[in-house]
Amino acid sequence: MFNLKKELMMKNLNKILMIVVLVFAGTACGEKFLELQPQQSISNDSFLKTYDDFQSAILGGYDQMQNSDWYGRYFVLVPDIMGEDVKQNASANRAKEWAEYNGSEVDFVPEEIWAEIYEGINITNSIINADFTPPAAVEDDYNHILGQAHAMRGLAYFDLVRIFGQHYGYTADASHLGVPIVLEFDVTSKPARNTVAEVYSQIVSDLTTAIPLLYSFSETQDAGQISREAAQAILSRVYLYMEDYTNAIAQANAVINSGNFTLVDSAAYPTQFLDGKSSEAIFEIVFLQADNPGSDHLGGMYKESGYGDYLPAQDLLGMFDAGDVRGTMFLEDENLSGIYGSLRVNKYPSAGSMIATDNIPVVRLSEMYLIRAEAQAKLGGNDPAAQADIDMIRQRAWPAAPAVTATGQALVDEILRERRMELCFEGHRVFDMTRNNEDLVRVDCTAPPEACNIAAGNDRFILPIPDGERNANTDITQNPGY
Repeated sequence: MFNLKKELMMKNLNKILMIVVLVFAGTACGEKFLELQPQQSISNDSFLKTYDDFQSAILGGYDQMQNSDWYGRYFVLVPDIMGEDVKQNASANRAKEWAEYNGSEVDFVPEEIWAEIYEGINITNSIINADFTPPAAVEDDYNHILGQAHAMRGLAYFDLVRIFGQHYGYTADASHLGVPIVLEFDVTSKPARNTVAEVYSQIVSDLTTAIPLLYSFSETQDAGQISREAAQAILSRVYLYMEDYTNAIAQANAVINSGNFTLVDSAAYPTQFLDGKSSEAIFEIVFLQADNPGSDHLGGMYKESGYGDYLPAQDLLGMFDAGDVRGTMFLEDENLSGIYGSLRVNKYPSAGSMIATDNIPVVRLSEMYLIRAEAQAKLGGNDPAAQADIDMIRQRAWPAAPAVTATGQALVDEILRERRMELCFEGHRVFDMTRNNEDLVRVDCTAPPEACNIAAGNDRFILPIPDGERNANTDITQNPGY
């Protein structure tokens, strides 16, 4: 049975590097996705010849997701610093343009996020499109690799369309612009942007294709790779964003009822990402010492031992009741005072020789309860079930918390508030804010005044299409406001 092991990655490092180089060759080092030369095109048949090649290729896909411009740092950081739960430190100079809502198409953040995620898509396309018949003895394992590739591609497009396109409900039929869908390598192609509806259709197609191919988590026992339940969990989130609440509930139920995951207790909560692969981890990006990015890790953006650019806002801190374990994931810093408060984020607590070895969560069980609760509340007619799901999450963190009694819109508000507390600093905030048509209201704001209050629907809630991309492909339209 296929099992993703770091030892295999190290053993096959040269093969991985060769495959990644060959796959990436079609991206002109990633910066200009469509500025291609014919001699850079290398057929999949040249390097995906054996089952071991496919194992190495999918490991290369996970390695790509570790990149600091994807789940390693910026794709998780930027959606949070654009929200109201994070404020800038005086020394902030990394991605601050996006916290201040004055970034441009020539800044490195959109350029690198775009490039790195499309490079990940190129890896998955190579696996999916390869002409290969596996030996019978490894057919199920090979199908599991194909399933991971489809799920990884679906997640990649979900990430791209969220950060470069307005939320699904921005137009009645989601006909506004998303990102180009590229499913195979073509040196002559200059694709225009697909609509958000078309991109979401591709995402759903990839994830539903993946699910029957993948092993269950009970078979892999590894939250560092995409299992059947991981694909279902991601699909549940996708349906929530699409406001398809019935299917969001169905996929969340499949994960919760699988019996493969349990919420960690309050004692284990503060170190679940440092310890890694907790009982509630469905899929997370694994960082071992061999992967160590040092102070460039996500936690380093918040911690004094790293860059310390960003701090928790007082309005978030004020949400945590005394006794809520989630309120303990902050550190006192005697060097902070005044408008900057005195606390730093410590959700990713690795330090010393183990710095940057926290796993980065992609999806975990607590979000499944929150998705199910939100979907139930918005569908209406089942408030008790939604209340029970919130109680599950809140009372895990704070056993003395009173049961939720709110109904209707007040219940929805409670759920969204709980999402802010439970999922803070995990890269959700600006997406939750925009898909719910909320204004950005920074009560505790250290950004320029014009970035402290921004009305819902603003053009700047998404990133611009990178300048390098548009120089390479004039068929790509820029986002409004840039």
